[in-house]
Amino acid sequence: MPKEDCKYWDKCYQKNEAHLQKYNHPDKNTDTPKEAEKSPKKITKRRSSEMESTSGTTTSTKDNSDTPKEKDKYETEELRKEALANISGKDYMALLQKRIKLSEQQEYDNLLKSHEFIRHKFLVEMPPDFYAFWKFLEQLKPNLQGEEILKYLESQFQLLAVGPFEFLAGKFNQAKLHEPGDYLRHWRFYYDPPEFQTVFVRKGTGIHYGYWRDDPHDKESLLMARNDSTKNCEFDFIAANVFDAFLYFLDKDFQGTPFTAGTVANTKKSLQKFIGSCEVQLDALDKIRRARSSKVVCKTFHRAGIVVPYESKTQLGYRPLIESDAELKRILKLFDSAGSNANDKNDEVKTAVMEKLQPIATAASIAVDECDFGTALELGIDLFCSGYTQLHMLASSLLVQAYSLLQRPQFIAISKAHLEQRSKGLNLSIFDLEK
Repeated sequence: MPKEDCKYWDKCYQKNEAHLQKYNHPDKNTDTPKEAEKSPKKITKRRSSEMESTSGTTTSTKDNSDTPKEKDKYETEELRKEALANISGKDYMALLQKRIKLSEQQEYDNLLKSHEFIRHKFLVEMPPDFYAFWKFLEQLKPNLQGEEILKYLESQFQLLAVGPFEFLAGKFNQAKLHEPGDYLRHWRFYYDPPEFQTVFVRKGTGIHYGYWRDDPHDKESLLMARNDSTKNCEFDFIAANVFDAFLYFLDKDFQGTPFTAGTVANTKKSLQKFIGSCEVQLDALDKIRRARSSKVVCKTFHRAGIVVPYESKTQLGYRPLIESDAELKRILKLFDSAGSNANDKNDEVKTAVMEKLQPIATAASIAVDECDFGTALELGIDLFCSGYTQLHMLASSLLVQAYSLLQRPQFIAISKAHLEQRSKGLNLSIFDLEK
């Protein structure tokens, strides 16, 4: 059976044997330049004939012939398709990955243009006092901008303004892209539950301050909480806004010297002056704390309690665990009896603890089925706050169940990301992953 002429003729780049056996190509030793010039015309006529037979029309060859511009476009597209068809699987995946990264980079760059970056990467929105405090910092040292403001706080007060403050300072602008979980773990200390978001860190320590949200959508009635991750899992509510939290830090946690006394005094004076002219309404701590306390259904290991929808008449929304906090802590303490190198002993202890926890977890699941979602949340938070890695899987399942039914999906994502890579370190910045 005679071979067909290759439609690319002397311009064909293919070298594989199957293609050469199927199609005719010019003999490069005998073709003259004049003959080679005629080849494209033959290709055009043959393609026109093929188009006629495919469409079923009797239109003349002249009517169906391509213009030079259309011909170039057609042949370029054909070359692209044939090139893709012959590309290896490995090269194709590399090309696809490159395009995905380019798309992600474009999305990232667009997010940087607005505060939408905070909601997209940290899954929460910041309250008005947060943005007002950044304006105060800009006015405190008008000659400083962006990251220079952060460096000033660090050098003068050993205070790191992190997370969303780093976004306002432009620190994320030239940063590398990271997977979503890295942003959720950014400055998230070991005992930080999903409800807590760090904004201040005393440099080189586990002391950190942040916003406490019982609901991820809340950006009005937030409290500022403090924890020292090197000591325990307990949080204290120390302010109703970031201004008062900053003053608390200067009074309680900043270790000043006679040389810094003047700077601290001038900073406090400037802050009070700014607050006096600030348009943002700053509520007192006692007011918000009392309002929240009335909604707390139980205390937890972190001492901040949990807030869930609760109907007092029907007592729907929460029921107590079947064991007291004291008994639950006693059960979990059994983990301490297993040595760090005694793997067999550790497995035995874990099995014993899980046997004692199973009835408590089962009762919590039954409570959830009967719309008492707060019970599973309480147990999940308590197991998380215990700090035992052996309980991460059980804690995660309880938290996912509770947050899902409470319609708090952001907290599901945060808890999962945290439990995947939970660190007791003190330097928890995403930027250190780039070094």
